[in-house]
Amino acid sequence: MTSQPITTRISAIEDIAAQTRAYTLEATDGSELPAFSAGAHIDVLLGNDLIRQYSLCSDPAERRHYRIAVLHEPDGRGGSDYMHRQLQVGDELNIHPPRNHFELDMSAGNYLLLAGGIGITPIMLMALQLQAAGKLFTLHYLCRTPEQAAFRHWLEDTFGAAAVFHYSYGDAAKRLDLSALFAAQQQPTQVYTCGSEALLQSILDAADPLPQIEVSFERFSAVPVAEDAVSEAFEVEIASSGEILQVGEAQTILEVLQDAGHQIETMCKEGLCGSCEVELLEGKADHRDSVLNDAEKAEQNVLMVCCSRALTPCLKLDL
Repeated sequence: MTSQPITTRISAIEDIAAQTRAYTLEATDGSELPAFSAGAHIDVLLGNDLIRQYSLCSDPAERRHYRIAVLHEPDGRGGSDYMHRQLQVGDELNIHPPRNHFELDMSAGNYLLLAGGIGITPIMLMALQLQAAGKLFTLHYLCRTPEQAAFRHWLEDTFGAAAVFHYSYGDAAKRLDLSALFAAQQQPTQVYTCGSEALLQSILDAADPLPQIEVSFERFSAVPVAEDAVSEAFEVEIASSGEILQVGEAQTILEVLQDAGHQIETMCKEGLCGSCEVELLEGKADHRDSVLNDAEKAEQNVLMVCCSRALTPCLKLDL
């Protein structure tokens, strides 16, 4: 259930926007890094129990290095502050291989790519993939100022008129009119977006009354548990052994499994990274993660054991 870390070395650090740096990572042994696709992220192990997820923004065809971009948030949870203040070219970083819960579906005929701030990192690779396939798309990049738009010149040079920049300068009246944008689409349109929770909610609200608009997204942070959510005790059954474990009201499935000696990979512990995904064989889970979409949650095939609970008395897990 766990993956072996890859030791990399920082080969370049570049300031790419206000408070944003790009880090290029190469394997210390000079080998190729694992393949990945647009939308994938890696777990970066920063020490002192700091583990952060960053979307890959280098060309997937280039296997000799990975590139990530990090916005400095001094008042955040500590990861970006460590990256910006402590790391230098030549330093080693352990990472876990890429995972992708934000895959690009290439079957659509029309695409809108919406990125907010540092959310450009997975979106720019999607644009590159769509361009290579000759697909119809427009990339809308929403930032407060041009200085805060990461990779701005590369986006302009690479995508030309297909990349549209929206700068609000702190004025709500200058923000992109999402309702008008979606209503103007003359055919079924697949929307991919990554950005703040406020931006995502605005996009979902604007798309809700329009059946021709389908939204796929990636969040920066986990969705808060609903205030009326109830956390009752339940059981989990281990399929391989028949072992029955009790999960208390104040416990997570992850904690109970680890206490029972099961090795479960986990990075974020808040239902955001997808590392603790386990196959669900029987029962119905109360999915509280930010990884699965509504359709995937309805299928009841997998769950994230760090945050999910049960809607039935017992969940049978493929362990």
